[in-house]
Amino acid sequence: MEKRENIFLKKSFVAITGASRGIGRCMALQFAVKFPPNSVLVLMARNEEALESVRTELKATTPNIIVLVRQYDQGKTDDEGYFNGIFDSLLTENKLSKDDFEQAMLVHNCGTIGDKEKTALQLCDADRVRSYFDINLSGMILLNTSFFATFCDPTLSRVVINITSGASKVPTPSLHLYCSGKAAREMFFRVLSAEEPSIRVLIYAPGAVDTDMLRDLEGNSSSTPFRKVLNGLRQDGEILTPEESVANLERVLEDNAFKNADHVDNYLLTAKPYIDKFLN
Repeated sequence: MEKRENIFLKKSFVAITGASRGIGRCMALQFAVKFPPNSVLVLMARNEEALESVRTELKATTPNIIVLVRQYDQGKTDDEGYFNGIFDSLLTENKLSKDDFEQAMLVHNCGTIGDKEKTALQLCDADRVRSYFDINLSGMILLNTSFFATFCDPTLSRVVINITSGASKVPTPSLHLYCSGKAAREMFFRVLSAEEPSIRVLIYAPGAVDTDMLRDLEGNSSSTPFRKVLNGLRQDGEILTPEESVANLERVLEDNAFKNADHVDNYLLTAKPYIDKFLN
């Protein structure tokens, strides 16, 4: 396998969606200290106040990194032009040029669970189903297109990270929409990799991580067996902190030895014994 340079060594323009909390916030805080001075980190999420809080933390720990905040709603697919020129505007507004950077990286972390209280045969609200896929698939694709319309030079180092889940491969009761959305995103990025081999693509499953989303599933999933999987993971200390999972991702990016569009998975390594016990 070809060995490439540590991804963190290049002066970079980095955008992270869902950066206001959980894994996204942790990525912002831990990535920032690794990139060279004057790299740009764009924090994107719906909650602008929470993003500003993350920016304040970053200013205290990494003053040599330029941190920008962009309030962003990935579900606004019916707003014509909403995704167009997002990154061109950020560069212009902040007197930056894409030529300032050796590398452009986009991290697709934004995501929701869906109707976890229902079974697959109880999904009867077309608007709710459509909204789920707007946020988790369609909006993600449109943002991806917008990013690479700005950073279109194939000689530039370009990286895209899709935050996925073991649920993209394991049919999990109550996660009908979540599993489907994650699986569709993975195939989208495999096709992107086939079409655009100059773009470095990583599909990363962070594992069972102690986030608001996981705690929501532990208490509110419609599937008793799945709740037992999560409870077993927590009781046995197999739930990762966001910091632990992001540290694993950092090692993957530093080694930079993954095959393009590889699915690198923490989830199946830790959760498989519990899945086998309760779901099979």
